[in-house]
Order: sequence, then structure tokens, then C-alpha cells
Amino acid sequence: MKHLFVVVLLSAIISSCGTFGPKPHVVYHRPDLKTEVSKLIVFPVTDFEGRQSEGAKKLDSSVVSAWAELYGKDKVIPGGTVLYKLIQGRNKNSYGKLIHSLDNVSQVEQLHKNPRIRKFISRVTKKFGNYHFAFAIENGGPKFYENGKPVLLHIGLFDSKNMTWKWITKIQDKKGTLSFGGYNASSINMVSNSFDMIETLEKSGRKPSSQK
Repeated sequence: MKHLFVVVLLSAIISSCGTFGPKPHVVYHRPDLKTEVSKLIVFPVTDFEGRQSEGAKKLDSSVVSAWAELYGKDKVIPGGTVLYKLIQGRNKNSYGKLIHSLDNVSQVEQLHKNPRIRKFISRVTKKFGNYHFAFAIENGGPKFYENGKPVLLHIGLFDSKNMTWKWITKIQDKKGTLSFGGYNASSINMVSNSFDMIETLEKSGRKPSSQK
């Protein structure tokens, strides 16, 4: 309960201060995809190897809340432990292939050709429904942050019907950028700034000038 209070307090402080700190890059955007976001299957926060570190676990509630704020609470389906178990074992390689395309957009257009990825997506949609997939992938965590190494956060919305990403953002931060709060404040700030960017994109429907 104490941890939840701290997360909520940090979120309130960051929101009241407006956008500051690192800004996200929009690395992929498909404004031409008009598939309605009727519901979102929110995957647990993991790293690119499919592992959920303590840092990733701390981010889960913030990420779910951000998706709910962007699209509405009634549209959010948190995958939680059930989905985390599904992305392990025989599905781990397929999950890894899918999320690695977040950081390698040259792979995006080939995803629909991969039978293992198609099978993985089918397993998820059979269990949760044929809806969009919502991802947050963290590379780093508290130990990286405390050692002065950059922590990266990718946020992506995957259109499971069209078998491609609708958009992908990337942001990074490291110790020393914020004057208080340490890793917790930094990670929440990265989530907040990423979703601020996406909200702007969703409203404008235009290709961002910052896309790289």
C-alpha cells in the first residue's frame, strides 16, 4: 500500500510540473491504420528477453493506468500473470521476435509472414479476444539507473488484425536528469512523456516531424 501511495504521489507531482526531462522519439507511426481500438490487451512490462525485473513490475500499474487514461478504462484488459505465463516457455521466442521489432523497424513489414508470430498472436487473441496489443518494454531497470547507465522504454500499440504496429515510441533517461525521486520518478516520467506524445499523435492523425 505504501509503494502504491508513493507511485501515485510521484505521478501527481510529475503531472503538475508538465512535460520535462527526456522527450520520446516516435520511431514508427501508421496514421493510415483506421482499425478501431475497441479494447486493448495490455501485456506485462518486460525487457527484450521477456523477463520481468523488479523495475518492470513497478512500472506495470503506471503503464496500465496510462493506457486507461488514453483509451478509457472500459477498453483496457490487463494481461497480468496469465499473459506473463503465456509469453514464457514455447511462446518465448515468438514473443521475443515480436517485441524486438519495436527496436528494429526494418522487421515490422515482415511480421505477418512469420508463421510462429501468427500462431503466437492467435494464442493470445483466443484467450483474451481479437483486440489490439499494448506493450511497454523496459531495457535496464533500477540497477542500470543507479550505475549511471541509460534506461530505455519502448511503448507500442500492435494492430493484431492488420499484423503490424500502429505506432512505436522510444525514450531513455539516466541518473542525474531529475533532481528527486531516483529510478521511480524517472521511470514514471518516461511513461508520462511517452503517452503525452502518443495522445498528440492520436488526436492529430498526422505523421510526426520527429519520426526517425
